Amino acid sequence: MRRFGAPGQGGVVIDARAIALPQPRPRTRAVRLAAFAGAELLMWVAFYGAYLAIRGVAIGAEPTAMANAHGLVDVERALGIFHEARIQDWFSPVVDLLSLYYMLGFGPLVGVVLIWLAAAERATYRWLRTALFVSVAIAGVIHVLLPMAPPRLVEGLGIADTVGLSGGHDEGSFMGISFNPYAAMPSMHVGWSLLIGVAGFRAARSPLRRAFFVAHPAVMTLTVVATGNHYLLDAAAGATVVGAALLLITAVRRTGRLVPVGRE
Repeated sequence: MRRFGAPGQGGVVIDARAIALPQPRPRTRAVRLAAFAGAELLMWVAFYGAYLAIRGVAIGAEPTAMANAHGLVDVERALGIFHEARIQDWFSPVVDLLSLYYMLGFGPLVGVVLIWLAAAERATYRWLRTALFVSVAIAGVIHVLLPMAPPRLVEGLGIADTVGLSGGHDEGSFMGISFNPYAAMPSMHVGWSLLIGVAGFRAARSPLRRAFFVAHPAVMTLTVVATGNHYLLDAAAGATVVGAALLLITAVRRTGRLVPVGRE
């Protein structure tokens, strides 16, 4: 209570609590979500465009990509692990199913898991997003330095293109940037499947979902080989790139130089 006026002459009594002062409007959940989604979407669009541009540098290196592929086959033969044609033959009865998994188990699945985690497990989402960014950045450098034709494009190996990428996809583009068919090494289908498996297992609550995320990396490894898109060493390299990315992220965070993007 406050009294205004001279002492002993009455005055006006005002209850300060009754005065409604303007308050800043709190940001609603919808506004915060829209801001988060917009910032994340911009990051993904910018990063994916840059990644395609880097990959595109190696498109004109077809002779080098073919020579590297033959060299990789020689290494696998020396190690006794060149079984890609045999694996494709073994799984020919389910090759259509594997071809479908190759398409749906990469981009679409990654997108669904990212949206799910962004809504339900924000910390796991940020871990996954950062790991995806760093791993694909490392892979992009390798694609430029070591262009590699996939088995389906190398004549004489007896390996078919079961997904049908040799036509429109290999000659297609995104936002004016051509796809690169000579980016077999490393296999980021395999590398990203490991990250999706780890993040999905962390966030999943049901045993069925957890079983799926445990099996996903192994199924994707089989898929990329049986469909003629990657060599066994490509798959191993994809896993190695992811391991290197996680080690790099851990090392940088320990130095305090990595600030998570988008933290509220």
